[in-house]
Amino acid sequence: MEFLEKYIEVAGYFPDWKNRKQFQDNDVKRPIKGPEDAEECFSVVLLGLKNTIKRKPHFLQEELKEEYYRWINAVGIDVNNCPERLKHILFGFNEILEGRSEKFDRDLENSEQTLDPNSSEYAEEFNKTFAAVQAPLRNERKVAESLADKKHNEIHIESKFSGNAEKGKNAIGRVASSTRNHHNFHFFPQNKTSFR
Repeated sequence: MEFLEKYIEVAGYFPDWKNRKQFQDNDVKRPIKGPEDAEECFSVVLLGLKNTIKRKPHFLQEELKEEYYRWINAVGIDVNNCPERLKHILFGFNEILEGRSEKFDRDLENSEQTLDPNSSEYAEEFNKTFAAVQAPLRNERKVAESLADKKHNEIHIESKFSGNAEKGKNAIGRVASSTRNHHNFHFFPQNKTSFR
C-alpha cells in the first residue's frame, strides 16, 4: 500500500494527504515524474501483487484484505471525497485482492507498447520499473525470512493501520458501487487497433 499512498500523493487528490497517509517514511524512492508515471508504476506493482497473492494461502489473502480495509478507513477515503479516477484504482485494487483480476488481465493483454524494446528509453524505463519494485520485494523477503519454518497457526500478523476493517470494507464497497463506466477505465495505455 506504500506505492498506492505514493500514487495518491503525487496525483494530489487530497490537499491534507500529508496528515492522512499512514506511511510517514515511504520506502518508494524512485523519482516519479507526475500522476501518469505514478499510476503506471502502481499498475506494475499491482501486477506483482496479483501474481504473488494467487500463490499464497487463503488466510494470507484474507489478512491482506483486512489490512486494505483498515487502511481505507484510516486514511478517510469514502464515496463522498474520492475522485472518479481514484475510485477506479481502488476498485481495481480491491478486485485483485478478491481474486477477480479479469479486467486487469484484459487491460494488460491489450496494453499498448509505448516504447521500442530495442531503444535506450525502453532500457531506462525497464531499469526504473525494476528499481521501483525493489523496496516492496525487500520488505517481502524480510517477512518471508521471519516466517520461515513456522506453521500458519503460529503466525500472528499485526495490523499496521489503526482503521476499522469493517468500516473500511463498507467504504470501499460504496466507492466501488459508485464507480461509473469501469469498463472504460484501463490500468495501462491500450492498443488502439484491438477491439476487446
